[in-house]
Amino acid sequence: RLGRGVNILGYDPIWKDRAQGRLQETHFARIREAGFTAVRINLHPFRHMDAANGFALKPSWLETLDWAVKGALANGLAVILDMHEFHAMAEDPEARKEQFLAFWRQVAGHYRNAPDSVVFEILNEPNKKLTPALWNQFLREVLGVVRETNPTRNVVIGPAFWNSVDH
Repeated sequence: RLGRGVNILGYDPIWKDRAQGRLQETHFARIREAGFTAVRINLHPFRHMDAANGFALKPSWLETLDWAVKGALANGLAVILDMHEFHAMAEDPEARKEQFLAFWRQVAGHYRNAPDSVVFEILNEPNKKLTPALWNQFLREVLGVVRETNPTRNVVIGPAFWNSVDH
């Protein structure tokens, strides 16, 4: 179903100001016309979460994400919502755990009624201090959070050590 995909948004300034975004509405059709069947939206949400408010995502951040998901789906593209905060999670996973869980609690709930062409990638390339044992522990917990609102949603889960096949 995912077929040929391309990463989008990631470090795009669109997350701070939609008017500054490099990705525009017309790009979704161009991506499809180029033969792609899926987009992987690289998400860096930690800086857009309010620690004083239970790590709530900023409404403007969610609006931008909704715009991208809607644009992709309208052009027949599957969507992977990729939690891309692997550096922060690798440096201090225990300190980031609640923020990580809060992110998935919000995103999973927000997209609970999305079509099955929207897939969740739990965390891109877990590594460093997020060891295989700790990652498996976190993974069970976050998958439980996702399954509360998305019992049948497809998820992408890679192993520790940068998604290394030998781990």
